[in-house]
Amino acid sequence: MRYFLAVAEELHFRRAAAVLHLSQPSLSQQIHRMEEEIGIKLFKRSSRKVQLTAAGEAFLPRVRAILEGVDAAVHDTRRVDQGFAGLLTVSFVSTALAGVLPAAMKELQEQAPGVDLKMEECEPKEQIASILRGNSDIGFMHGALDDDQLETAVVQRDQLVAALPAKVMGEGPADLRNYRNHTAIMPSPFTAFGFHNHVQRAYRLAGVTPNKIIHTNLIIGGINLVAAGLGIALVPSSFQFIQVRGVTYRPLLTPPPPVELIAVWRRDATSELLHRFLEILTGARKQSSSGIEKRL
Repeated sequence: MRYFLAVAEELHFRRAAAVLHLSQPSLSQQIHRMEEEIGIKLFKRSSRKVQLTAAGEAFLPRVRAILEGVDAAVHDTRRVDQGFAGLLTVSFVSTALAGVLPAAMKELQEQAPGVDLKMEECEPKEQIASILRGNSDIGFMHGALDDDQLETAVVQRDQLVAALPAKVMGEGPADLRNYRNHTAIMPSPFTAFGFHNHVQRAYRLAGVTPNKIIHTNLIIGGINLVAAGLGIALVPSSFQFIQVRGVTYRPLLTPPPPVELIAVWRRDATSELLHRFLEILTGARKQSSSGIEKRL
């Protein structure tokens, strides 16, 4: 088709052969072979000039369109291979939306505007199943995994802080023993593991069993309930930058170990787009602490 297009545009076999870096006899043979294959004469040849036949005229725009489509397909495929295009499906728990994840997504779109992002909020057990099925490229959750099919990396660490109604008096670190009569606004427990466990650990370390608990699926929802005066909530320190009227944040007197947000993906993943995103996450993590710690 490219040989046909060159001859059709030059209407001269010698000039077309020069453009294609072929010998003229070789080009003539290729065109003759093409005409035999489709059973139609595409050119009228004489010692003076070369012309397109009526069939050749009809064939020309279709060949141009096909070759343009092939070139576009090659270009797009190369961009996918280089991690500059394609679809990245990200699953996450709500706590991942405060911190490095949004910044990494923004950086990815700046580096590769042709990338499409699909975001799915779901609990860790659903994330893992989706990643293993190949429906999700990467997930973000709390906890620790031991699965030979999965690779994980810590992308963010947060201390728990207390979100308290602004009218509650006191300064300095919050002692949960002083709030045992306040309703504890906690994240809903997931079927596998999740942020809920970290909040429970903080209460155990303080030696407190809440008298009343309100469960909520979203941390920001819990912060809004605190603003309404319904209780107190323990949230990752990255959430204290979300200013809600009527809420004040204070560190805990007896802090539990930091809450780790991990990225999870298939160990055998070959997507260059995923690898590009992981490199961006590494850079974002290094800016906020000492770097991603891989768990091999």
